[in-house]
Amino acid sequence: MNFRKAILLVLVFMYIYTLTFGLFMTSVIRLPTPIVFCFPLIYLTFDKSRIFQYRKELLVFTVVSFFYFLLAYQEITSFFVQLIVVTFCALYFNYFVGENLYRFKVSVFIFYSLLIVSSLVMLLDHANPTIATIIRQKLTGEIVKQSPSGITPYIFSFGYQLAALTPFLVISSVMFRKGIVLKLLALVSSLIFIFYGMNRSVLVIFLFCIFFFGMLYYKLKFTILIAAFGIIGTLFISSVQDLSSGNEQNILAKNEQSSDENRMELMTENLKIIAKYPYGLMFYGMSWYDAAKEYPTFRRGEAGFVTSHNAYLMFITHLGIVIGPLFLFMLYSRIVYIMILALKHIRDPDNALLVCLCFSFLSVSINPFFHNEWLLRGSGPTLFLYFGVIHLYGIIQNNKLTSDSATNQNPQL
Repeated sequence: MNFRKAILLVLVFMYIYTLTFGLFMTSVIRLPTPIVFCFPLIYLTFDKSRIFQYRKELLVFTVVSFFYFLLAYQEITSFFVQLIVVTFCALYFNYFVGENLYRFKVSVFIFYSLLIVSSLVMLLDHANPTIATIIRQKLTGEIVKQSPSGITPYIFSFGYQLAALTPFLVISSVMFRKGIVLKLLALVSSLIFIFYGMNRSVLVIFLFCIFFFGMLYYKLKFTILIAAFGIIGTLFISSVQDLSSGNEQNILAKNEQSSDENRMELMTENLKIIAKYPYGLMFYGMSWYDAAKEYPTFRRGEAGFVTSHNAYLMFITHLGIVIGPLFLFMLYSRIVYIMILALKHIRDPDNALLVCLCFSFLSVSINPFFHNEWLLRGSGPTLFLYFGVIHLYGIIQNNKLTSDSATNQNPQL
């Protein structure tokens, strides 16, 4: 490997690292990380002949962010941070990755490898919290706020990493026709990560994605497989109940310890606020505090208030029942269209990686129904997968057009 390639690989790794873990500006790196790591990549590999493909996406992100951050939340810093992160992510895929499928696969490999490392750090956090905390602080450049977790200060941010990783591990082992040993390893590893990751929403989403994929891919055979797992589950139910008791730190014990938390009540009360202010808090000149203080459900402590822990509901709460869904449609319409096409041809070998990424994106896009992070709120895995799915679809389509053109010109081939 020559010096230039080594420099490019380091820059790619560092850029994806900071994007994945949401590291924009830390105590170690005092400049915006997309400028530090992504700008040199684009400069070194810039191709004037390449047309920028993401004008529409950037326009949508700019308009939605303007309403969301500047008008609704009045967060000027968040607005510019969001634009910088999204712009450089689009530039990375457009100019560095381009039509190079090898570069795309390297990017995906680094992305999921980082998520696996983060999950292993989470397991270390269970075994040796002191050492894990030191490692986590070094890797994030921030003070650790919650444990146990991976390469992030917060448990719920780690949930987005698990949501992206676990469906991909299992589904990719099927799509790329790996042996039964690797398939079982992928499934067991995913369940262990979820079990000790202590994010209940990830477990629900993982089961949904696997069930949805199984019904599309295996059809009738999958129902038989589910029945078999059900029988096995009943045989080990007593062991599972033991794990939910005592001082164990796992998802079952967390469920027992957090029985007083009622997310459904929070969402129900949020819907009442939307009904009371249907055009959005922004148009009534109100903040979340102004609206939530009338509902004891959102109160925490003397003056603290929580959200409904549903990013999409909060988005509609601030922007209203007209503009909110319209903006969500503008953000997600293209990628939903791509996902539908990919799932219609789920057994096409050319679509194997695209299908895996689609389910990974579906998983991290469902997670905001239970938490505050999402595409516009600092979820690095969601943003990477958003542009990754769109870009890979473009590469596949261009390759098909090139192949069809070559066939027409050389019919004997």
